[in-house]
Amino acid sequence: MEQTQRSGKKSADTKTSTVPQNAGQTGRRGRVFDYGELRVLLLAMLSEQPSHGYELIHDIKERFGGLYKPSPGVIYPTLTWLYDRNYAVIDLEKGGRKRYSITDEGQAWLTANQSVMDMLKSRVAPQANRVSPPVMVEAMDHLKRALSLRIKYEPLPAGMIDSLAQAIHLAAERIEHLLTTPVPAEGLHSSIAHITTPNAPRFMRRLCSHFQHRTPVVSDENSGQFRLSIGDVRLDVLDNALQITLTASETDDLAEMETILERHLAEAAVRETLDIRWQRS
Repeated sequence: MEQTQRSGKKSADTKTSTVPQNAGQTGRRGRVFDYGELRVLLLAMLSEQPSHGYELIHDIKERFGGLYKPSPGVIYPTLTWLYDRNYAVIDLEKGGRKRYSITDEGQAWLTANQSVMDMLKSRVAPQANRVSPPVMVEAMDHLKRALSLRIKYEPLPAGMIDSLAQAIHLAAERIEHLLTTPVPAEGLHSSIAHITTPNAPRFMRRLCSHFQHRTPVVSDENSGQFRLSIGDVRLDVLDNALQITLTASETDDLAEMETILERHLAEAAVRETLDIRWQRS
C-alpha cells in the first residue's frame, strides 16, 4: 500500500531546485556527509533500487568498507525530507515497514544535482577496497588497547578524561577531513590555499551564497563545494583558517579559478587583508 499523504509542501520547482546551502545545521563531527550531500546520496541509491532505511544504512557502510556507518537518527530524517518534497514515495509493508522509492520529480532533482553526485562518487571506496585495510584495523585496535588498559587498571582524573576525549575528537575530525577531501583523478591538477583568518566561516558562507546562483552548491557550517565550468572548488573551515582546494584538468584553468576566488574573497574581506598563497600539485 503506497502512502501518499505528505506532512510538508512540495518544492515549487522540483526540476530546477538544487541542494540547499547550509542544509545541515549540526556540526560535522561524527558525519562524513552533511545533510545536503546525504540527501543526494540516498536518492541516488533509491534510483538504483527501492530500499528500507536499514538497508540504506548497511549499503553505505559497505560502500565505505566498514569505515563509516550512518546512524538511524541521520538516515530517517533525511528520508522524511525526500518524502515531504515528493522526491520519494513510501510503500507500507506488513509490520509497518517502509520501503522508499524514487519519484519522477526525485529523478529530475537528482539530474539537476549531477555535479554533486560526481563529487560524492569520488568518496566511495572502490568495490575491490571495501574490506578495511589491515593497517587501519591495527591502528584502531592500538587505540582501543591504549584506552582500555589504562582505564581498566587505574582511574583517570577528570581533567585527563576531558583531554583524552578532546584528542579523540580532533583525530576523528582530521580523519573525516581526509575522507571527505576529493582526491584528484589521474591527469587532473590541484591548487590549495590555506588562509589564516578568524572570519573563515563567514567567508565560506559568502562564497557559497554567491556561487549558488550559478551552480549547485553543497555546504554546511564547516565546508562547501561546487563545480565551475572549468573545475571544482572545495572550501573547508579549519581552526582559524579557510582552506580552498581547486581541481581542474588544465593549469591555465587553475590560474583562472585562483583569480576568481581571490577576487571574491577580497570583496568579502573588506577591511581585512588576506594572505593568499596557492600551492599546486
